[in-house]
Amino acid sequence: MGLVELFVAVLIVGISCVNAAPPAAAWARSHDARFVLLAAAQLALAVLGLVWVWGQLPWNPPGWTAVELPVLGLVLVVTLLFLATTLGPRRA
Repeated sequence: MGLVELFVAVLIVGISCVNAAPPAAAWARSHDARFVLLAAAQLALAVLGLVWVWGQLPWNPPGWTAVELPVLGLVLVVTLLFLATTLGPRRA
């Protein structure tokens, strides 16, 4: 169990869950399917992060939950890019 891997996996879960809210709210206002897809992508990243958190815990997880730091770093970059699209200002 690596504490760095566990921290990054928890960070991915947290950022993804928070970042799923703005597209879901935008979908509630406009009913545009693109926002549902963005929220679903964020929730999929959150589920993937939860699987990786499970893999880092000492409760004898299955082998397919194991992850290494380079993969976590790449997914964290993707998550932060999604966050940047949500935080950016809208065009008028």
